[in-house]
Amino acid sequence: MPKKAAHRLDQFKHAVSATVRAIAEKPELEVSYGAEDSDMSAASGRLPLLSVDLTAADVANVRGAADAYALRLRYHNAALHEKYVPIGNPEAEGVFEAIEQARVEAIGATKMPGVARNLAATLEGHYTKNRLSLSANAEEVPYGDILKLLVRERLTHAHPPEVTNEIVNQFRTAIEAKAAEHLDALCDSMGDQEAFSRISRKIISDLDLAEDFEGEDKNKAPNSDDNADDQDLPDEDSSDDGEGEDNDSQEEGEQDADDSDGSSDSSDMASELSEDMIDDMMAEEAMTKALFNPNDLTTDQAQGPRYSVYSTEYDETIAAEDLCDADELSFLRRNLDQQLSGLHGVISKLANRLQRMLMAQQRRSWDFDLEEGILDTSRLTRVVTNPLHALSFKVENDTEFKDTVVTLLIDNSGSMRGRPITIAAMCADILARTLERCGVKVEILGFTTKAWKGGKSRQEWLENGKPQKPGRLNDLRHIIYKTADSPWRRTRNNLGLMLREGLLKENIDGESLLWAHSRLMNRTEERRILMVISDGAPVDDSTLSTNSANYLEDHLRSMIDWIEKRSPVELLAIGIGHDVTRYYQNAITVMDADQLGGAITEQLTGLFDDKTRKRRLN
Repeated sequence: MPKKAAHRLDQFKHAVSATVRAIAEKPELEVSYGAEDSDMSAASGRLPLLSVDLTAADVANVRGAADAYALRLRYHNAALHEKYVPIGNPEAEGVFEAIEQARVEAIGATKMPGVARNLAATLEGHYTKNRLSLSANAEEVPYGDILKLLVRERLTHAHPPEVTNEIVNQFRTAIEAKAAEHLDALCDSMGDQEAFSRISRKIISDLDLAEDFEGEDKNKAPNSDDNADDQDLPDEDSSDDGEGEDNDSQEEGEQDADDSDGSSDSSDMASELSEDMIDDMMAEEAMTKALFNPNDLTTDQAQGPRYSVYSTEYDETIAAEDLCDADELSFLRRNLDQQLSGLHGVISKLANRLQRMLMAQQRRSWDFDLEEGILDTSRLTRVVTNPLHALSFKVENDTEFKDTVVTLLIDNSGSMRGRPITIAAMCADILARTLERCGVKVEILGFTTKAWKGGKSRQEWLENGKPQKPGRLNDLRHIIYKTADSPWRRTRNNLGLMLREGLLKENIDGESLLWAHSRLMNRTEERRILMVISDGAPVDDSTLSTNSANYLEDHLRSMIDWIEKRSPVELLAIGIGHDVTRYYQNAITVMDADQLGGAITEQLTGLFDDKTRKRRLN
């Protein structure tokens, strides 16, 4: 083996080993390289063998296997798994194991984009090499593989590998017809292994593979699992239970044990190598300690202060039509239309201009000479000249542009009262109608509080003796004006609610941003865009009077930073009367309705222009 190649291989192994230890939070873990297919359910640190050439396929396979194993160590509790696994039924046991592996990998994929890419590459390589197919007995369905891919799709919104599409889609409808309710329920329990395991058993029961779980103690985990509730909090120390078992099983296959004994640190390794894959891996190792889940308010935020909520009991998420009756909504919408009466011509021209610009971005392509589809009239002359010639059909290819969803999140605070909220409503009206014409789904959301100065949360805090630093101390109200799947014509009246007297109160932007973000992440579209319409900083007197002066603003900055840097969601903002560029990287300011047309056109042009998008991503 050439010395340079051996050195490069050794450095790569050290980098992988260091990353596994960092993600798994097990500094003493030993990692060796042996069997090609690692058993993720086993407590061994044995990864697939590497060739001397260190090909791209080898790198992708090992990195994905390493990440999957590290995530298993960190987020999987063996005692809970043994409690719920269906004993005596190999097929059901395999499905249960596959769903659990999908869970731990989904946790890592949603928190670490690099890990998500590694896992996807390994999955693609695995199914390219091991094609899914029906056995000679058509009744033997590969439920384990199919369920793992379907669960992964729901938890991470990542489509199954292309090589599996045919067989997954073949059984998708039948599986979802029986277990759709419980498959959807998995999303809410990803961080709770016990609740997730119960739902997994229900899915297995739905598919008639095994009976539902009927253990004597359904509400309490084994005593050895005292830390089960905390297993998914990356900022807290994890238990060392089971580490001895891990180390014992790792004694098998120690032929490469010396790979993990090197004493050179990570920075020396990176300086020795010029390969991007090594640099990326070392960067991931350094990032793991700073990673966090912004939707989990119990964790310490990496970019801001520790954020807490005194009570969520009185928060509400409500549809606009449930806040007032249909007649009042119609009346409020007429008032909104009257205020915008002088701008109808401008709105129509702008909508048409935006539609032409967006439609131009949709590069249409066709497949020709097909046996079915749309009749290709350009080839009819062949039939005329030769009646025996078959008719030719064509089919339009799907465009990436159409697989997009946009969420408009509108600040419904008291400071928006009057002209600003009218402009915000007009922004929503223009954007929703125009984007919907172009095949882009649009969701419109609003955020405010249920009461001034704290509401029931503050009253509870007072009755409990005013504990120090209570955190957010008001009752949230999140309003759904239009869901992404609802047509605009059926929900247009809902925007009139913004003019209702008494609706606009205080604004807690950070949590509202996370709420809108989480709704977007539950969508299946490949491209997800979140546009915020606001007039400035978050303000809630009750919260700010009992915490630091920058408490809400620091949390908002933390959430914006996380979404802009680590989330697949594209974040943009329109400031109404105030400059919001101090918070958002991609933002514009609108001072008056007369400026709205040019501002929105500029924003949308940059949003859907390929070159601008690439600059933003880079």
